[in-house]
Amino acid sequence: MKKTAHQYHLWMSDEENAELTRLCSLTGLSRANMIRKLIMSKPVKERPNADFAELRASIDRIGVNFNQLVHRANAEGFVMNDDFRMARIAFERVLALMREWEAVWR
Repeated sequence: MKKTAHQYHLWMSDEENAELTRLCSLTGLSRANMIRKLIMSKPVKERPNADFAELRASIDRIGVNFNQLVHRANAEGFVMNDDFRMARIAFERVLALMREWEAVWR
């Protein structure tokens, strides 16, 4: 863990403080961590929103479904049309969510 040995007190204008507060709100970083990242020219990324968490969960569920489908196909030598159709519908739903998320976050 990096040791912080120097403490600084600084004054900011209302505008500077508002911008720092906005950046911290978007990223979830503390003021100190935000200032450290900015000083060191490190990338500052926005915290993913709840839609992103839903998208990740949907992708995880589809991965599990596909894994089960492939396991069954390997064991039985074939896949039922209904199983394949359900997996395809779930995959298309996730693709739609990804496109919506991409449109918002680009």
